[in-house]
Amino acid sequence: MKKAILVLFLLVLIAGVAGFFLAPGYLDKTHNDEPVEFVVERGDTLRAVSERLYEAGVIKSRLWFRYNGQDIASGIRPGTYTIDKGMTINDVYDIIQVGEQEVQVSVTFPEGFILYQFAEKVEESGLGTMEEFIEETEKVYQERYSDLYENDLLYYSLEGYLYPETYKFSANGTVSQIVERLVDTGEGFWTSDMDAKREELGMTRHQVMTLASLIEREAYNDEERNIISGVIFNRTAVGMPLQIDATVIYGIGEGKEHMTRLLYEDLESDNPFNTYRNQGLPPGPIASPGRNSIEAALNPAEHNYYYYVMGENGHVFAETYAEHLRNVEDYRKMQ
Repeated sequence: MKKAILVLFLLVLIAGVAGFFLAPGYLDKTHNDEPVEFVVERGDTLRAVSERLYEAGVIKSRLWFRYNGQDIASGIRPGTYTIDKGMTINDVYDIIQVGEQEVQVSVTFPEGFILYQFAEKVEESGLGTMEEFIEETEKVYQERYSDLYENDLLYYSLEGYLYPETYKFSANGTVSQIVERLVDTGEGFWTSDMDAKREELGMTRHQVMTLASLIEREAYNDEERNIISGVIFNRTAVGMPLQIDATVIYGIGEGKEHMTRLLYEDLESDNPFNTYRNQGLPPGPIASPGRNSIEAALNPAEHNYYYYVMGENGHVFAETYAEHLRNVEDYRKMQ
């Protein structure tokens, strides 16, 4: 009996230790769904900080936070800090060592922004130059994504991979840290269920991000996203070109300029992003998609629509070309 109890105790101990060391992917992330204002009082220990972060729903394990933060225990400084959604516990360690003198700059990157606009925002905020920002995105591509997709036909290698959101960056931080944060936030959005759905659709993550960017630029509202996703899947299934104006605009502007109106001659432009001349998805994203567009890319609505055109309160969808032409005519009458 004693031997059985000892064996049981050892098994439980081994399972606990194994779970502790296999958990970093989950426990290294913060879990707050919105920014949390967190106060570190003078004299607070690492244990006290971990307790309050746990109570605030920022971390899932006080022990894990203390175990990994032993090196910074003596460097904790009092202050009021903002812990943004998507941070890692390493980010938290960094900011709680800064102290009250730290100045943070809030920057909003809207959904549908292109990488060039991200660079403009960073420069406007005084956090770095556009050239530095773009150069850092190319470095991150080489370090983290070059084995996952080719960038030969892309204007900017990380187009679509910078997650649109409102961030607070340290005014004394580096452009490299900003780019890493934008990319890490997007990566943190993905779950095993999403990857399973992606595999079920027979798509790479790059293809999903590309499709999501088309949805982001095309959808008039959230209700349309899954429907437009379904249209793209339907067209692809029967070999129809996607004929999405937003891809033509992106290609003509070489990822920098936005046009408000296309001419017929633009539809004949010779570039890989022209989905009037080229079959299937373009070689990469044409903007940074938000959460709803990514989810729509993974969950296309099932219907028989192959066409859509802008109507009075959003897009009007059609199953046949003849029906589509009537919808186009109706739209022209509204102009």
